Amino acid sequence: MCGIVAACFKNGDVVPTLVEGLRCLEYRGYDSAGLAVLAPGLPVRKAKGRVEDLAQLIEQNPLPDSSVGIAHTRWATHGEPSQVNSHPHRAGSVVLVHNGILENFESLKESFVEEGREFVSQTDSEVWAALLDHEIGLVRKDGPLDPMGVMRALNRSMARARGSYGLAILVEELPGLVFFARNESPLVLGLSPDGNYVASDVQAVLARTHDFIYLLEGQCGWIDAESFHVFDRDLGEVQPEVEHLDWDAESVGKSGYEHFMLKEIEEQGIVLAQTLSSTTSSKDRILPDFRVSDDTLRSFDRIVIVACGTALHAGRLGRYILEEATGIPVDVDFASEFRYRNPLLGERDLVLAISQSGETADTLGAVKVAREKGATAVAICNVRGSSLCRLVADTILTQCGPEIGVASTKAFTAQVLAIHLLAMRVGMARRQMGEEELLRRLQLLRSSRTAIETLLSHQVRSHIAEVAKKYAHKSVYFFLGRGADYPIALEGALKLKEISYLHAEGYPAGEMKHGPLALVSEDMVVVALAGEGPVYDKVLGNMQEVKTRGAKLVVLTNTDKREAIELADDVVLIPRTDPLVAPLLHVIPLQYLAYYVALERGCEIDKPRNLAKSVTVE
Repeated sequence: MCGIVAACFKNGDVVPTLVEGLRCLEYRGYDSAGLAVLAPGLPVRKAKGRVEDLAQLIEQNPLPDSSVGIAHTRWATHGEPSQVNSHPHRAGSVVLVHNGILENFESLKESFVEEGREFVSQTDSEVWAALLDHEIGLVRKDGPLDPMGVMRALNRSMARARGSYGLAILVEELPGLVFFARNESPLVLGLSPDGNYVASDVQAVLARTHDFIYLLEGQCGWIDAESFHVFDRDLGEVQPEVEHLDWDAESVGKSGYEHFMLKEIEEQGIVLAQTLSSTTSSKDRILPDFRVSDDTLRSFDRIVIVACGTALHAGRLGRYILEEATGIPVDVDFASEFRYRNPLLGERDLVLAISQSGETADTLGAVKVAREKGATAVAICNVRGSSLCRLVADTILTQCGPEIGVASTKAFTAQVLAIHLLAMRVGMARRQMGEEELLRRLQLLRSSRTAIETLLSHQVRSHIAEVAKKYAHKSVYFFLGRGADYPIALEGALKLKEISYLHAEGYPAGEMKHGPLALVSEDMVVVALAGEGPVYDKVLGNMQEVKTRGAKLVVLTNTDKREAIELADDVVLIPRTDPLVAPLLHVIPLQYLAYYVALERGCEIDKPRNLAKSVTVE
């Protein structure tokens, strides 16, 4: 969840680059931040709060010029947000930054305290520094410390540590080097002619390089300004593949928008077009490079979708899409629950894992369980080379570019589109779908961009902003939908609670009479999805029930749904389209509604409290 960036330069001061890298990683955590450089005494600067607070501290109390340094932005797990708990942490000649959780830190700390070590923070990460310093001390008994000596100490530390970690480390007597290690927390190396980098995510150094190495589980090593060395768990040196990333530095900027979230909402039309272009051939072949054969796709008796958060809602919508197109029953589960409940799986199950980052800890754990039980796993992911991509048989890559806002928007649209493509591919393989139907669906998906762009217009956006202003003072929201709109209701509620801190719940509209209707009052706003589909009349009845009980009713519907329009207090009109792709349109006004309610309430939209973008710890 935290963000790490480290660098070794050939020339120049590393501090401005590290601070800028932290700004690009702040979506991963923003409780506190800190930085250390390789100079006499390993000087450190740490600040509670945002990266900007750290930048101001360094301006007031500058660090010495250095070409080597490490930096960290924190999402607190152990120990409250404070200066003393922020990273980097020091033990002896070691200073490090850590992303992850050291699960056995209490027993390790107890043993070190008995040996006379003192600790100043409440964190597990300081224990990591003590552990490594202890092992380095043992290596020093064999002679002067060199880089391979640190590797032996780091390797022994990794064997003793339980849990997840991405580490960047400075050792005082080895100038010019940054050491690193990775287990379950993402870590990449960035390579450039001017120097080399270690980071939690490519965004941190995308302005400096497009060439990256995605480190594997259990790998460790070091960088200097001109080279890198990567080792496996047995300290055998490996030659990892260098991947070139086509994302540009502009894609991680706001491009004139006030917030990343607004920018990313309005990129959804182009994201849909780019993802379609990359996953279909000129002859309208769907997923032409998919590595799971048609024979294998025909062998599955069930599809199981595992994901978390917004990706889980995409999966819930995907259940409707996949079952209708393939004739295969689909189960959807929280990845965090699936991995611990001994699921009944076998070789005739296809497991679909969905994750924007490809580093979601619970989703990775669920895939490992699925593979152990003999299931075939595939993924929908936005990051080539991520941990998830390396675990599965194949991945449908979405073409979102970097998504920086903590509240996911464009990734949802791309994930739903990818599920449509998988459904068509499996449906064709199983002969549940003919060529004519495939082309019809493909044309619907392509033409939906026009309808999406209509919803992204200034006119629609301004209208939703006015609706949001009208109801921003309300404290409770219900989002109602039926059928494929129920997952959209869940996603609308999640967006609102994430960034406005309001109580918002998504419900199947037909369930209101089974308990939730007792909560409806004049203090509540109900957002109802009443568009295309066979249950429109049923939704209309549910709307009448909440309206009768005094709730304010905001309705998303089409121009020809006169009954819904007349019943509503406020209406957002959705372009008419085929029910197959209607949910892709319905989610956009709900994203805008959440954004403008949060804006009206003065909330921190891109960095909501207590949350971080990439959930890499359990």
